[in-house]
Amino acid sequence: MRSKNSGFTLAEVLVATVIGVISIAAAFASYGYFNKSYKSISQKANINNTARESLSILTKELRLAGYVDPNYLANSPESNRTERTVRMDFLSVSSKRFGGKYGQSDYLQLWYSNSAKESHYIVYMLQKYQDSGDYYLAKYATLNRHHPQGGNMYMRNELFIPYVEDFQVILKDKEGKILVPVCDSGCGSVENSQGRGTLVNTKYGQLTRGQANVDLVHTAEIYLTLRSPKEVYNKAKPTKIINGEAPHGSNINIPADKYHRETFFVSVHTRNLAKHVAISEQTGTSIGQKSSYNK
Repeated sequence: MRSKNSGFTLAEVLVATVIGVISIAAAFASYGYFNKSYKSISQKANINNTARESLSILTKELRLAGYVDPNYLANSPESNRTERTVRMDFLSVSSKRFGGKYGQSDYLQLWYSNSAKESHYIVYMLQKYQDSGDYYLAKYATLNRHHPQGGNMYMRNELFIPYVEDFQVILKDKEGKILVPVCDSGCGSVENSQGRGTLVNTKYGQLTRGQANVDLVHTAEIYLTLRSPKEVYNKAKPTKIINGEAPHGSNINIPADKYHRETFFVSVHTRNLAKHVAISEQTGTSIGQKSSYNK
């Protein structure tokens, strides 16, 4: 007599097992793909957010550069603060000083006074991570740097922007021509080759050419190239970065790798340095993406 109990045949069990294994494998493959895509998109988004937030701060400080509170010179607790000496601190760019991994990045220093008894001396420069060969843009800030008892450095080697491949600061006059040198001390080879130390007569007295040129600065252009912390792409490709105009910008050839890089650009009207110059219609308030590499 035939049993009423029914079940699966061996063939049916094998077919179901194979289908299950394939489904699970496909699910794991999809998870791996989407997880990698998510990490890639996340790193790119972080680069964009970091650049935009940081350049917004840098833009604000460049606009403040050279601002002197109306009561500062009469009330400053700092030593030897005159119209002539404060101008020496307004703005300074040293090309290829502390040049980073590729030796071509710039050093930026600026100064402003936002009250009768306070001034801020700000420095941006590339510094190396202790545990790798990569660099970040560091920020130093000092309150009342010329105080007789020493200024208060309230930011020291602060990580301002991580994984910076290139940092360029190009200064231009009201005609849009590159202005070099604009540098007081500790200048780079480019500034020194352009007669940075040559003495010139100004309405503030005798200054070096690097100091006197501060009066001519109308616009500061910032080029910032960032790299993803981790590899993003499956295929390695070489990268060429060109920021600014030779010989004052950078021209970098990076060997093939799998990292993502982007360059951001902002043009800032230095309104406190060019008060005697008509304000340009293009004040450079927007931050743009110049290049994206290794897509």
